[in-house]
Amino acid sequence: MSARRSAMFLSAVALALAIAAPATAPAQDDPETDTGETEEEDTPEPATTLRRPTDAGPMAVPADFGGSLQVVRAPAGTASAASSAGGPEIFPDARRVWMSVRDTDPVPIEAARRGGRWLCSGGGCAAQTGDPGQSPIGDQMLRSIKLQTPTLPLPLTVWGRLTEDGQRLLDFDPVLLGRRSYRHVCSYRPVADAPRSPVGAPAAPSPLSPDRVDVCRDGRPEPPPADAGELTLGMQWPKQSEMADFHYLAIVDSCGNARVQPFQRTFTVPVLEVASGGCGRPDGKVLRVFPGGGWLRVTAFNLHAPAAANVVNATYRVTIPPLENLVESNPARLLFPDPLADDLKVDCGPTPIAPRTDAGSLPPPGSARPPGPRAPSPAPPGGRGPARADGQLQGGAGAGRRPSTAAQAGPTAQPGAAVQAQPPAQAQPPAGLPPPRRAPDVDPSRPGPQPLAHGAVVISPAPLRLGNCRIRLTGQAKHRLVAPLALHVSLTRTDQMRSGTPIELLQNGTWIVTPSSAEFPLPPLAEDFDGDARLRLAVYSDPLSPQGKVVLVSDAGRVASSLRSNEPGEPERARRLVGSVAIHSVPLCGEDNFQTLEAAGTCFRAYLTVPAMLATLQVTRAPWVEKPLVTRSVLSAVGVALAIDRYDPVERRAFPIAAQLGGFVQTLGEGRVGLLGYVGVAPTIPILGSGGNTTSFGFLAGLGLEYITNEAGPDEGLKPAAFVSAVVQVGQAAPQVSTSGRASFGTYAGD
Repeated sequence: MSARRSAMFLSAVALALAIAAPATAPAQDDPETDTGETEEEDTPEPATTLRRPTDAGPMAVPADFGGSLQVVRAPAGTASAASSAGGPEIFPDARRVWMSVRDTDPVPIEAARRGGRWLCSGGGCAAQTGDPGQSPIGDQMLRSIKLQTPTLPLPLTVWGRLTEDGQRLLDFDPVLLGRRSYRHVCSYRPVADAPRSPVGAPAAPSPLSPDRVDVCRDGRPEPPPADAGELTLGMQWPKQSEMADFHYLAIVDSCGNARVQPFQRTFTVPVLEVASGGCGRPDGKVLRVFPGGGWLRVTAFNLHAPAAANVVNATYRVTIPPLENLVESNPARLLFPDPLADDLKVDCGPTPIAPRTDAGSLPPPGSARPPGPRAPSPAPPGGRGPARADGQLQGGAGAGRRPSTAAQAGPTAQPGAAVQAQPPAQAQPPAGLPPPRRAPDVDPSRPGPQPLAHGAVVISPAPLRLGNCRIRLTGQAKHRLVAPLALHVSLTRTDQMRSGTPIELLQNGTWIVTPSSAEFPLPPLAEDFDGDARLRLAVYSDPLSPQGKVVLVSDAGRVASSLRSNEPGEPERARRLVGSVAIHSVPLCGEDNFQTLEAAGTCFRAYLTVPAMLATLQVTRAPWVEKPLVTRSVLSAVGVALAIDRYDPVERRAFPIAAQLGGFVQTLGEGRVGLLGYVGVAPTIPILGSGGNTTSFGFLAGLGLEYITNEAGPDEGLKPAAFVSAVVQVGQAAPQVSTSGRASFGTYAGD
């Protein structure tokens, strides 16, 4: 009996489940179904439901569109309706915005936007409006704002880094960077802007007909400059509605631009930050955002079948945070493009003199023109009024007419005669101001500023000793610098070491760059510096300096967390090499004190040397006194000579043969002493070469005249002499620079 009762109980439970299961499906798919109908009539309904396979199954979770701005629902049983002007749009304001379609076929989307055949084109779809204000669910769709430049290997997170409190921070302000061009992007114009036929004219076929949709093809993109940045929004569709099977995403900004792309749960959207002004003219090529923040509308939609149950599209409002922070005590650092290879330059030439102006008469650089009408331009010769931008004249008898060639040539111009160009009149200074000072003329043949492009230059010791050298930041990007940029300058001597490290010659290398002060003067060098040195001048970025409010783009990723940390970082470890140059501090040829390494070459140098004869073979002939023709002596003479040779100051190597003009004092034996003046050549091998020392061993051959005196008898007088000697020469060729900047001895001359 117990087995029979158990079997009867299980059969009853199975029958109850079989009866109850078909009745629940129609109630979920169509809430308006009449509940009074029989179960037999409702059982075929689940076979015709429009739910996607992702919603099937007893464990599926229905999509929730809570917090949305608008949800459009289709009537039950709708598959595809005929074309009609009624019904909602494929996404809000679709007909009134410029639209670009990316990574999918734009023809069916544009045709549906123009009123073509789609799910709700026949009417019957209802739009359910949600909260029109800010929605936490919509705001959570924005996960990050990243920046990409041609010089960055990976995108830089500008906004979105989470703090310990779970708040997202703005780490950097990208307003100082350049903008990438989107002119090549093709977009569809608004449907509401279709041209209309004149009154009374026959109606022309509309060019925006849904039956004639052309594929919008992009043009050739422009190569982005090195400082061009592209902002990208990283977004994620709400998790509670991710089970819906949407096909497209439409992102619309507040300026009338829309972007349509395939639906993805996580997606990115490129945007353009408008630094100043309003939206401008919409074009649909790129979405606009503003430094003060704003919003976007993100709509997921389908064209031919509902996404979940009867939902056709769902729209969320996404708040864009401000990209600048001028309220906090520790605001976000401004991003600045990295200097190019030629932007940092070292110069030891004359400082250019800027024109003298009154400090209160001119606005600061970069400021806008003061309000009010512009001052009239001076009238051209001939009494005519000022010229307009289109080439016509304002005022006078010739106003509104194009001036002829003869009239432009002047009253005395004849037809066919050559017209001589008149030199432009020099601008006169305002009344009460002294005339501007003229900048010194720059000789183009002289070397100019050299870039810190990890090369080498040759600088005379004098400008370094006097402090006439300086580093300058150039380039067009410098004029965008509205906040101080901190750099660090290092000048080390590399040919000498102290405690195993190069000797640092700068006590304070902090360089704060502003648009009005973009030079770093190198201080006069005194200690640990002489006339023959090898130096390394390097400029580092200093992103953690408290004096700087600007961070270079290449440094931002490394110091993002340190800038917002309450614990002080290590500025020395955060520095990065930006530019460097090796300096050969040696006397240069001629009058130049600053040369490039390639142009320095070799030069002739003249220096004093003291030759000592070790062994001499001398030929002396005096017709009036018979003496031995050939004399051999050892350690018999010492002298002083002016030596001239060819020297490479960079390689510190001289040509092995030098010309000499000097004299000897000789001991000839038997009480005789000779004074020999000669001109000769000396092939030598250097022994000591550091610091310009010319000590060498070699040979000396020369011709000259010798005056011989005799202690025991009469003087022998002048005699012609020729000699060959093995000598040791001691000299100093590189001058030691004094405090006045002049050399103690030794000169260099160019070719």
